[in-house]
Amino acid sequence: MKTYFWALILLLTHSLMLLTSKAAQADILYEYYNQNTSVSERDTSVKRPLILWIHGCRQKADTFVAVTDIIEKTKSLNPIIIAPYQDSKLNVLKCWNFFSDEMQKRDGEFMAVIKEVQKHIDSGEADPERIFVGGFSSGAIFAQHLVLCFPELFKAALLHSGGPFDYRKAMNSKEGVVTGAKEALACASTHLNQRRLKNILYFHGKKDHILPWRSGLSGFVQAVHYFDLNDDTEANHSFEFKQSLDQEKLNIAVKFPDGTALEFVRIENMSHRWSGSHPGSAFSSPETMSSVDMFLNMTNNLK
Repeated sequence: MKTYFWALILLLTHSLMLLTSKAAQADILYEYYNQNTSVSERDTSVKRPLILWIHGCRQKADTFVAVTDIIEKTKSLNPIIIAPYQDSKLNVLKCWNFFSDEMQKRDGEFMAVIKEVQKHIDSGEADPERIFVGGFSSGAIFAQHLVLCFPELFKAALLHSGGPFDYRKAMNSKEGVVTGAKEALACASTHLNQRRLKNILYFHGKKDHILPWRSGLSGFVQAVHYFDLNDDTEANHSFEFKQSLDQEKLNIAVKFPDGTALEFVRIENMSHRWSGSHPGSAFSSPETMSSVDMFLNMTNNLK
């Protein structure tokens, strides 16, 4: 029942969003976390990894950054961390508008964020080969759209408690997941031959009643179809598949011949929470394994 309640809330906020002026699409705001350096001390001769970190509904960017421990866990790597935050004029619950038609193509809310990332690349601060993104809840769905539509920009993603590209269609049927993969490939279009995207890690709580864990699994399966179609346009399952289940988690891993790796982790006793987070927040789960640590391991510490 709770799942349907939140789906209704998201649909209602989508309807409110449609009443908002499109001119407000540029009103996305940002928090910056340029670790270990001030503006005057930045050395652009040494390019740094960049992490785009996207909050979920009813959250603030700075709170999300703090609770996930992303600054502390990446301190020795000295990344640039950018945390966009949704303007309440665009969504009353500060959710990212993944229901919007503009979110299924390379413009709209996408481009405000992409331009912000590109600004740091163009300035010489960020290493274009090491651009990463993470997101929670609606922020994870937003990030799913980003990495599949811009595979030439992002190298890896941590998508926590989210869902698939073109959520409305994909969650409506099994065929919708595959259709969404094809639409995402069309969104990426000619940029696929410049693909840097190599790793996506999905995390979800089995007891999540806001976005059920099968929503995250659908995002994972969609990405598998996306890469399977990307190599030769055929859905021929050209990948290795591994699965394990224990008392703590379900783990599904897929690896493609070119080294692209996708992983789905379902935490058995977790609800709509960030796994391995700092305590003291409504979406904290500090007692479970750290999703950030696993992501850093998957990416060989953002390399």
